[in-house]
Amino acid sequence: MKYVDLDTLNLLAKKEKGVEVIVYTQKQTNLTKTDVANFNKQYPKLTLRYTKAFHDRFLILDNQYAYHIGASIKDAGKKCFGINLIQEMEIVHGILEKLKQ
Repeated sequence: MKYVDLDTLNLLAKKEKGVEVIVYTQKQTNLTKTDVANFNKQYPKLTLRYTKAFHDRFLILDNQYAYHIGASIKDAGKKCFGINLIQEMEIVHGILEKLKQ
């Protein structure tokens, strides 16, 4: 299974100018270094990092707002799925700490 692909980058291209994005994924990704470099030429800045810490998907904004996403982000708009705000800051901090490991 490929977790992040060009469909993900197409969604991220809609971000505001100057917003930096870090995508954590497993190494089984369809993205290449060239894909990331091409994205960064037009929509800086994207960083790709690898982790096996999570199966679920999370969207974390400004290290304080976190959303749990019930399906692959690359499939957004293809089927119905849920996105839930995580309101407990200790959970958000726990997710961020796991990503630092």
